[in-house]
Amino acid sequence: MSMVGRSWVYLVLLLVVSCSGHLPNTALRRHEANEHYQINDSVPLVALMRERHIVPPDQASATPLLDQLQAELAKSDRAGRFKGITYDLTRGNVLARDWIVQTPDVWGKHASEVKAFALDCKDCEPDVLLPSCSSDADCNGGTCGTIWPATGTSARRKVCFGHSDALVNRLYDLISGARSSVDIDLLAPAPDTRFLGTLGAAFGSLARSGRQISIRVLVGQYPGSPVDTGAFLSKLVIDMKDVPGAHVQIGVAAVETCTTLDDCDSFSWNHSKIVSVDGREALVGGHNLYSRDYLIGDPVHDLSMRISGPAAASASRFVNTLWQYVCSNLNQKKTVALSSFATDRSLPEGFCPPSPMAKAASSGGGVPIMAIGRLASGVTSDFANHSDLARDLMLGAAQHTIRIVQQDIGFTFGRSDVLFPESNLERLVAFLMRGEGDVYIVLSNEGSTGPDGGAYSNGVSLAVLARHLREMVQARLEAKDPHLRYAIRTGPDPANALLCEHVHLAPFRFGPDEKWPDHGTFAVHTKFWMIDDRAFYIGSDNMYPVNLQEYGYIVDDKKAAGELLDAYWKPLWQWSQKAAVSGPGVPNCIFREIIK
Repeated sequence: MSMVGRSWVYLVLLLVVSCSGHLPNTALRRHEANEHYQINDSVPLVALMRERHIVPPDQASATPLLDQLQAELAKSDRAGRFKGITYDLTRGNVLARDWIVQTPDVWGKHASEVKAFALDCKDCEPDVLLPSCSSDADCNGGTCGTIWPATGTSARRKVCFGHSDALVNRLYDLISGARSSVDIDLLAPAPDTRFLGTLGAAFGSLARSGRQISIRVLVGQYPGSPVDTGAFLSKLVIDMKDVPGAHVQIGVAAVETCTTLDDCDSFSWNHSKIVSVDGREALVGGHNLYSRDYLIGDPVHDLSMRISGPAAASASRFVNTLWQYVCSNLNQKKTVALSSFATDRSLPEGFCPPSPMAKAASSGGGVPIMAIGRLASGVTSDFANHSDLARDLMLGAAQHTIRIVQQDIGFTFGRSDVLFPESNLERLVAFLMRGEGDVYIVLSNEGSTGPDGGAYSNGVSLAVLARHLREMVQARLEAKDPHLRYAIRTGPDPANALLCEHVHLAPFRFGPDEKWPDHGTFAVHTKFWMIDDRAFYIGSDNMYPVNLQEYGYIVDDKKAAGELLDAYWKPLWQWSQKAAVSGPGVPNCIFREIIK
């Protein structure tokens, strides 16, 4: 789900307080950040880059792109406090054949053909609530797949999979293969039904393995959506209790790191989505473990990636930092809660699980990956929002193409104006002004919601975004030629000509239809960008400006980029471009329409 919650209480709180507190780092334009700023957690990116002489990587350099990026990020962190935590370049990583995790993977289908199985099934396998099957013929349009054995049995079961139910298998296989540790970072609300059953089954398998395992589950909670850690823990450990020879301990934390009433003067909570196992394998991206939004009818579209190698240890170190905050603030903050359990001993009240040793070292070869995160407010008062800074610098490094898929680029809740990631958009405009490349932007449909009622749209229309981009381009043109504002135009408007030719703006489509059969619009939760078909980001960090803890990976590898283009971008653009509102061949380009 977007950072906007399901609770009306939260929306009311946003209306009351979202105009106070620090603005996110990306939300100021360059001319608005000319004064000196203290380098702290809320310094605008444009001021930070000016003060520390931080510049985008140069693709013409002999130094690899991500090595340059790491050197520039380090300028914001002179003491090196956050190296290895919010920015960490590793090599020796492996992307397996199925490393791209996208749901629902239904390109080219009619909306009515996207098969799902309800969560209230009475005659289904009880942990995953999916019907049993022998073949696809039993699944009424779904597929017959294999999952883990039921508790107390050894034979794997066959069940019907809907459009995205194979994701539960991937989650189970990753977690149940742990040898020493499992870290899971989530956004509230806590997983339920199908995802909850998957986690419980995987934890039960670890208990029966006899291995000594430490499990930590951290849930970012926000006003109006508190997480009862004790109740959630009780559901997770049902399959772990009374297992002979089990050596598993588990801690479940719920945390909000800052409110505008605190000294940190913001709203911040965990928004990262991480499953890291033993510091050797990780699943990172945009997927929340919301069964209703992802696994039944009218599913939300999302993208994550699975990696093996030292970048998984990078994720564990980021998680460690959040847990250090939890353990330091127990019994001191009402916004921090913790419940713990061990299969083989009693734990004292307030027991905080120790941090596993994330030892995986970077080696040569393999895929270079920059693990990138942000700590927002409350965790530290120093600047540690390297995900924002890295995106800005990488967009500034683009030479030919910029591809973006996001839920939104603008943010409005509780504000009379629209917040845009101004520093990022200035990079896009500078790229466009060179006249040598194209920008592709695909966004969630305005007003889209998930099946559980959560908002997957900030209410910022494509026209509002288009107007803002046009104003930025017009300002650049007038700065270049001050007389342009007063000149009598005899030919095409230069701002419109540039934008209509080189900006390809579209709402998300996955097939020939514009809406679901019940007339709901398609929702996108993806956080993806790619430059020059070589370097890309997949993670949790929205491009629109908010101040949350985030995590993701930047990969610079042409082979991986090619695979992602083929499996994800090309089919996405094949269908979304049919609804494009700008770009060559669009008869009523939105940039011309907004000035009529």
